[in-house]
Amino acid sequence: MKTQLALTGDAKTLDALSRFLTQFEKFSPEPVAPPKAVQGEDRVVYVEAGYRTEEETFIAGDHMATVGADIVEETGVLIALAPFVAS
Repeated sequence: MKTQLALTGDAKTLDALSRFLTQFEKFSPEPVAPPKAVQGEDRVVYVEAGYRTEEETFIAGDHMATVGADIVEETGVLIALAPFVAS
């Protein structure tokens, strides 16, 4: 799965994002469109992904919250999945 990137980051941020996306591709239900990673003004990296159902959205959000928590503990870089139901 390809992810669109809209951010400029240092090596630590890009490494953390790579770790996040690796887990995302392994365990997330298939999104309806390629996910998009953007960095907010708060320096948080948001990975936006649209799903077919609320259940898929919940499954992905729940799992990736755990992954994101592990990454922020280890690296100090906050990466969060922003899942939504695509219509």
